[in-house]
Amino acid sequence: MSIGHDPIAVLMEEHRIFLRRLQEFRRVLGPFPEKDPPPSTARASAAGFARFLAREVDGLHGRKEEEGLFPAIARHVGSEGGPVGVMLQDHVALREHQSTLSRDTDRIESDPGATEAWSRILAATEAVDDLLRFHIDKEDRVLFPMARELLSPAEMAEVAQICREIEERFGPAHRPSDPGQPP
Repeated sequence: MSIGHDPIAVLMEEHRIFLRRLQEFRRVLGPFPEKDPPPSTARASAAGFARFLAREVDGLHGRKEEEGLFPAIARHVGSEGGPVGVMLQDHVALREHQSTLSRDTDRIESDPGATEAWSRILAATEAVDDLLRFHIDKEDRVLFPMARELLSPAEMAEVAQICREIEERFGPAHRPSDPGQPP
């Protein structure tokens, strides 16, 4: 995906992709109880989702926001205690949950009977679900409309350029439809 003239539209489209991916992953996890060792398909799906969060959600999308959009908005409204600060706090919390998923998917791969790791994966997935949905709603309904109001065409072009550079740095986005597929 390349950044067009409207980086906010691209970020919003990525949000829709993230929510679909989260829903697909939750559907895969649905039938597996917390206390039983998960089958290999669920383990692979959890590992794929953890990689997706790390690369696409945090690595690519998060960088676009943190290096491009948020600083541009912060020039107008500041970053401490306001909407930009709240979004950054959400990013930190999401990284913590993603770290838990990565650590425990590695653990469950090496020891499929590690049900405590599986319990943490399920809890972290629930936390990601809640946080990501609420975060995306705040950005789509509050922050992005604010950016459209505040940012000049030159500032929006600057954000788009930064986003293009981030995409070049990370390479093309991978958006498999199967949540078990590695990104």
